[in-house]
Amino acid sequence: MRLLSLLLVVFVTNSFTQAPLDISKTITEADRLFAYGSDHGKERQALELLQRALKDAPNDYQLLWRVARSYYYTGVGVEAKSRVSYYERGIDTGSLAVDLSPNGVEGHFWLAANYGGYCREKGGIPAFRTVKKVRSGMEVVLRLNDGYEDGSAYTALGEIDRQLPGLFGGNLKRSISTLEQGLKIAPNNHELKTALAEAYMEANRKPEARRQLEELLQLPLNTPRAEVNRQAQERARQLLNKLSKK
Repeated sequence: MRLLSLLLVVFVTNSFTQAPLDISKTITEADRLFAYGSDHGKERQALELLQRALKDAPNDYQLLWRVARSYYYTGVGVEAKSRVSYYERGIDTGSLAVDLSPNGVEGHFWLAANYGGYCREKGGIPAFRTVKKVRSGMEVVLRLNDGYEDGSAYTALGEIDRQLPGLFGGNLKRSISTLEQGLKIAPNNHELKTALAEAYMEANRKPEARRQLEELLQLPLNTPRAEVNRQAQERARQLLNKLSKK
């Protein structure tokens, strides 16, 4: 009778105890689903998977920065009125990642990326106030690992300097210098080459702009950045057409 009671206790205890979370499997599956926003259904699926895992391991750096990344790309794919809320949650999660691992390049990059998404959607004075956080975050990325995400921090910093009015810290000369340096690190980065071409155009350096755009159209649409690269090539065709009319 005592043995039967003991077996029942063990059975009930095991029935209500969850199996240990395998974070590595969650991360592997989330990375498999991730594709830089090319499939919004998969982006949302990856976010839900990571969110569930984060409930059991709220201080796991590898989960935190991936959640911030997923918030960013899930936000890109939702309707405009809902985007800010995703970027705000990405900022919250990215901030936790940075606090947990100050020298982790991933946390700084995706925190800054979400700040950038927030700026795009809010516009106006809120954007001008927040863009400083994008700049500072991407500058940290350059110091930690400037090749991370194929040198995308150079693109972000160059675009900030190109698009901001001088009164708010923009500087076309610095933009071109930053983007040219980035091109040395990531010569096949489609977005970087597009940004540099636009900066050259604004500086009236049309032959150099044309060369960047023509080279860009010859680059392969490699996965997993295929959709991002396709968009950059479409922008390049528009800019070439604009150059041809001048």
